[in-house]
Amino acid sequence: MQAVLSRLRNRHPGEIARLIGKNIHHAIAALSHEQRRRRAVDLAFDRRWGTDTSRGVSVHDLGIDLSRIEQCNRYDPSSAAMLLDPVMALGIDPAVHHFIDYGAGKGRAMMLAMEMGFARVSGIELSGRLCEIARDNIARFASQHSGMPPVQVIGADAAAFMPDGHDIVAYFYNPFNATVMNMVRNRLEGALSRTTGRVVVIYANPEHAAVFADTPGWRQGPSTRGVATFMATADKFRRHTPVA
Repeated sequence: MQAVLSRLRNRHPGEIARLIGKNIHHAIAALSHEQRRRRAVDLAFDRRWGTDTSRGVSVHDLGIDLSRIEQCNRYDPSSAAMLLDPVMALGIDPAVHHFIDYGAGKGRAMMLAMEMGFARVSGIELSGRLCEIARDNIARFASQHSGMPPVQVIGADAAAFMPDGHDIVAYFYNPFNATVMNMVRNRLEGALSRTTGRVVVIYANPEHAAVFADTPGWRQGPSTRGVATFMATADKFRRHTPVA
């Protein structure tokens, strides 16, 4: 109860109403048949590998600065389908891509990407608490697999992170608000203006899909259930030196 009261302190009535509405919506969704089935799959993943990825975490329990809470969303684990289905639909060869999970949480999507054979796997996570859990999960997972790719969990602000790699798959499970998504998109475009050749965005629960859909240089790819994809190539962002 004390934790609940601390979250409501200094909030105006409109904010309290929105918070209550979000919690009610999340509770109702958790009762659906699909959510129960997905939770069973999540728990099976953790039992198999000895990891801790299934339990969601409220944005207020992430241990991040209060000034950033409104920009971030709660942690919930990605399902395998959120990554596997769009990768298949796009015809991506993981072996030539750097997989970057923005808002990596406890590392579930990173482990799926490792298993799929991506050339490199990185996770960007603002919450120090989740970074520690993710690193422990990935160590447990990697110890039970041979030939895993280079992997790193980076405790950083996604809006300030500079991505790299010739070909990038940027994965999002609706981790931020539109303001941060715009800043991350700008960083991806910065990579395309330098040495990156192509960026593929896989955006699960794409609440702010307009950040990519309405921006010149990006084109929409195939959609799968609850997931949108977008692509951009270097020729749209790299400045060419005029021939004298």
